[in-house]
Amino acid sequence: MENHKNSRIKRQGQDTKFKAQLVKVLEAFKAKPSTMLEVAKRTDIMRSNVCWHVESLKEQNHIAFIQKRKCSITGYPYVNEYTGNPDLFPTKSNQLNLFEL
Repeated sequence: MENHKNSRIKRQGQDTKFKAQLVKVLEAFKAKPSTMLEVAKRTDIMRSNVCWHVESLKEQNHIAFIQKRKCSITGYPYVNEYTGNPDLFPTKSNQLNLFEL
């Protein structure tokens, strides 16, 4: 039979580690606009976890997509570059609002 106290403590430790990774990923994107793989390499966090954190941070508007560019690691020409620096966030266009009545 599983000891429920031990499993809860283990989960709490994992949650703490995951939250610490989230903060580390956000700080990496604030320091320099990067791709997910570049952040994974710089922070030593698994790329799959970085991807998970990116989705979460985008939903919370803590990071934003800037552009497609060539990856400095793989050389792949079409990767997404993100930033955590609000000064670099793309401005929202109100062009569609021009024709609303």
